Amino acid sequence: MRGRGGIGAVLRKPPFVRGFDAVDDVALVGGKGRSLQELRGVGAPVPEGVILTTAFSEALTDEGKPMPARCVEALDEVRRRLGGGPLIVRSSAVGEDGTTAAFAGLLESIFPVDGADPAALVEAVRRCVASRAAARVRAYEEARNVRLQGVAVVVQRLVPSAAAGVLFTDGVMLRGEFCRGHGQALVDGAITPGAFRLDRRATEGARRVVHVERLPEDGSPFPLTDQAARELAAHATTLERRRGLSLDIEWAVDPEGKLWIVQARPVTDRRTFLWSNANISENFPAPVTPLLVSFARAGYDAYFRNLAREFGIEEARIAAHDEAFRGIVDAHGARLYYNLSHIHAVLRLMPFGDWLVDSFDVFVGAGASSPEGRRVTDEITALGRVITHVTRAYRDLPARVARFERAVDDVASRFPPREVRAMPARTLAEGLEAILDVRLRRWVDASLADCAAAVTYRALQALLRVIERDDAGASGHGADDPAARHHALLKGLDVAGAWSLRALWDLAVVVRAGAPAREALAACGGSFAVFRGALGPELGAHVDAWLDRFGFRGSGELLLTEPSLAEEPDRLLPLLTRYVEAVGDQSIESPARAFERQRAERERETARLRERLGGGARRALRPLFDALVLATQTSVQLRERARFRQALLYTRLRGVALALGRQLARAGTTDVEDDVFFLRFDELADLAAGRGSPGDVRALVASRRAEHAALSALDLPDVFTLAAGAFVVPSALETSAAPAPVLSTDDGVLCGVPASGGRVSGRAAVLGGLADAAKLAPGDVLVARQTDPGWAPLFFLVKGLVLERGGMLSHGSILARELGIPSVVGVPEATARISHGRDIVVDGDTGHVRLA
Repeated sequence: MRGRGGIGAVLRKPPFVRGFDAVDDVALVGGKGRSLQELRGVGAPVPEGVILTTAFSEALTDEGKPMPARCVEALDEVRRRLGGGPLIVRSSAVGEDGTTAAFAGLLESIFPVDGADPAALVEAVRRCVASRAAARVRAYEEARNVRLQGVAVVVQRLVPSAAAGVLFTDGVMLRGEFCRGHGQALVDGAITPGAFRLDRRATEGARRVVHVERLPEDGSPFPLTDQAARELAAHATTLERRRGLSLDIEWAVDPEGKLWIVQARPVTDRRTFLWSNANISENFPAPVTPLLVSFARAGYDAYFRNLAREFGIEEARIAAHDEAFRGIVDAHGARLYYNLSHIHAVLRLMPFGDWLVDSFDVFVGAGASSPEGRRVTDEITALGRVITHVTRAYRDLPARVARFERAVDDVASRFPPREVRAMPARTLAEGLEAILDVRLRRWVDASLADCAAAVTYRALQALLRVIERDDAGASGHGADDPAARHHALLKGLDVAGAWSLRALWDLAVVVRAGAPAREALAACGGSFAVFRGALGPELGAHVDAWLDRFGFRGSGELLLTEPSLAEEPDRLLPLLTRYVEAVGDQSIESPARAFERQRAERERETARLRERLGGGARRALRPLFDALVLATQTSVQLRERARFRQALLYTRLRGVALALGRQLARAGTTDVEDDVFFLRFDELADLAAGRGSPGDVRALVASRRAEHAALSALDLPDVFTLAAGAFVVPSALETSAAPAPVLSTDDGVLCGVPASGGRVSGRAAVLGGLADAAKLAPGDVLVARQTDPGWAPLFFLVKGLVLERGGMLSHGSILARELGIPSVVGVPEATARISHGRDIVVDGDTGHVRLA
């Protein structure tokens, strides 16, 4: 009899529906389902619900195919048990909510779902099951080296939540957070919640149980009554003892004040990370694809890791911070963000790292950070070794940047745009490897220039403040503005970002000088081919030379998905037309003259400040001043040279990738050539080299395209915090994203960061992108969310600049100082607050923008 019972158990079909009144195998009901069963088992107030098991999900057919009878019966049973009220449909994967990986917020939870509508329930269940294959889930699996198995689905009555929160059961005092309404925004880190503690010893008796530490950002009060708080602490303690580990418990309160516990998972990692797009959004101003994200992750890891080695940080310390190095950047909402928490951890490996952290934040335009406070003796002990390595690294920085330029030029010459289309896959695979080699192993020469620019800029800024403070004390009068002096010392530097616009001016001079060329430009109808065909050999060669040298530059030049001017030369013609018009305008000076004027002003200001250090004790500061001025100017120049070559390398990567894309599409591996942008770099390299395929490539690309489209539609804040391992998901930000704060005075003045000195008034040209360039007239004040080097030709046509994003060393700020354009950056909502055509006044010394 016993043996027959065993055989019967094997042959018995697994159930499709389970309730909360038993405790089933996690392989059948998933992590969340098992947790809810355990909560019900200890008497916790769990909303009524059922579990569609992993067997149900395995049997569920794709949309459009007939649903198996057992699945239909299971869904009918769900509706019978739960009735027709609002429901919530939640994932319960095998491996979700585990002790090593939570997958928090990565799989779908859909609410509210109309329980009386069978089609709505079916759609929500399908979405929930399908979210197992989402790109964000796969990324988390790769990062944590874990894999989900089957997927069950929990369907519960939806609590009409008046407030919600989380509770962590580590220690006598249970820590928690809360917010108004549903708790999804809190869990996803989209708001600043309230904070509280519960004393687990006060479940009975007169001891105070609740200690509110902070209210949420909307000021809503703490929602639990004293009795409900004691119940929450008691249930948390009971469940923690049953499981034998600390838990993260999610709870809600309905409008009548009743407490509900909706989830309990093991605490895996309670750290939160600060994410910011400061500076990186200038380089990557639009949604990014998996190819770029994977390339950027590896590149930024190597960037900081190699810098640490150059500066003499021991390999053991680098290895101990491996997680931080690997997580320098990531994509949220299909945009790249810096993980400032990881960057700060890496920078603090250096002696006096807190100062370096502040310098980095100034460099990228991020907010200030909090110091960690290491012992000064420890800093000094490490300082000697680091000084030795830094001296060696910076012995000849110009030569090292030149070496980086040669490395990029070598790769670029081997894969020119006109030839790469005809190269075989094996050669293109070698191109991918060569490009990756530059990014991972040759980039350190360029990163030294970045680091030098950040540090010397900050040091010179500090020295100027000392000089101005001493002058003010000695004279008894207000001193000069240090920011204005700082700007004056860093203009007219002949930075690489200005090379293209000077060359375009020279081309415009030649075009304007010849009537046939002017007529061809006017009559070509916006077609570069028509224009080029009408030119003589000499002028045609001049145009070709400009495109060969600068045609790889353009807005979004690092995104890989954006075609360059060389690929779409029609876009050059409106710019060339504006420059030809400017050549004939006697009120506009040429870029060469503007540069000479800025250079002369810089030299006069340098001499003036140097003269002020000529007497008394301050004379000892003169050598330091001379050295810092030269070092800052040189490092800014070198950094911009490296940035110029960075764009060249990325456009070569685009060319190689598209050439492979055409071959993959012809072979039927993908549908169209730009499908390659939705493969990771390693996947594309393996396909090119014949090392294998990531399964059904077309299905994989289709899934990633859909995910990318959904994430690209989000409007994320510039700065936010997220729990470790969490990703921003549409359901969080669509309902809870708050508008960015506007810094303004009460008299029509917007405030930002002064980036280039001077004061100017003029008509505002508010541009959403380079495609709006036709709205710009010479002499306007350019107002935009951000700019990248592709905007450089427009800078020469404007007399003022206002940007929502950017820092003192962002490309827009550097180029504005090069041309003497008064500029203010970091002005929140400038493009919304300033209407196109409105007169405004820009003060690049104070950082104020006045609405006239």
